[in-house]
Amino acid sequence: MNAPPKLGVFLLVLSGNFVSRFKETIMRKIFPLFIVLGLLYTACTPNNVKTDDAIVKIMDSANVTGSFALMENGSGQFTITNLSAYKDSAYAPLNTFFAVPTLLGLDKGYIHQSINNFIAFDSVNYYKELISKIGRVNMLKSIDSLQYGKGIISADSTMYWANNSLRITPDEQLGFIKKLYFTKLPFQKRSQELFKKLIIKEDNTSYKLSYIDAVDTEKGNSWIVGYIEENKHPYFFVLYTHAMKPIAVSDNASALLKRILLQQGFLKGVR
Repeated sequence: MNAPPKLGVFLLVLSGNFVSRFKETIMRKIFPLFIVLGLLYTACTPNNVKTDDAIVKIMDSANVTGSFALMENGSGQFTITNLSAYKDSAYAPLNTFFAVPTLLGLDKGYIHQSINNFIAFDSVNYYKELISKIGRVNMLKSIDSLQYGKGIISADSTMYWANNSLRITPDEQLGFIKKLYFTKLPFQKRSQELFKKLIIKEDNTSYKLSYIDAVDTEKGNSWIVGYIEENKHPYFFVLYTHAMKPIAVSDNASALLKRILLQQGFLKGVR
């Protein structure tokens, strides 16, 4: 008759079986989640980026330099001009930054206005007061959780979004607006849904165009960050420009965006 296995051997076998079953459970339940997350995450790589010289010509004709990026959500395909500037160059977010205190203000109940009487985004004094009410500590926490740009927020908390204390890349701006669209930012869903209504610029049977924009007329810099929906399918875009000549920068930026979108086949309801 064989001797019974020693306790140590028995525990080792039991432990091995447990680990094996545990691994199987993890792989069965968790691995599919990683697959889903992998499909949701879209990175800008050489394999999914194309350039379009026609966009460069449009920007040249408008006497601006900078970068433009368009991402099709379904395929993850990017159309980009000036890839290095899009990924690696950081600029002051200007008034596009006001999206952050607005979402915070909605979350904390500091903003009680409805969609019909919300304050305009170009009211800098209003946002200065809102940022002051939120407080520097809460602003820092929110910026950190959002991974919003780079740099140091000045202690006086005034104009750091415009004086280069805080800088953000076009790639980071695109990531922010995409998360907003899918209500994946670290704010209440209600706040994000309301904010999305606030930034709608055009809404008709062919398309819905939403964006936040900002301009520094003194330096000739401008941002437009947003998305266009056609046939209920979103395309995300970011346009950063620097004007080479003194022009109406804000009007030029919005007109430039329209020209680029038209060239890309949008605004006709056929995408």
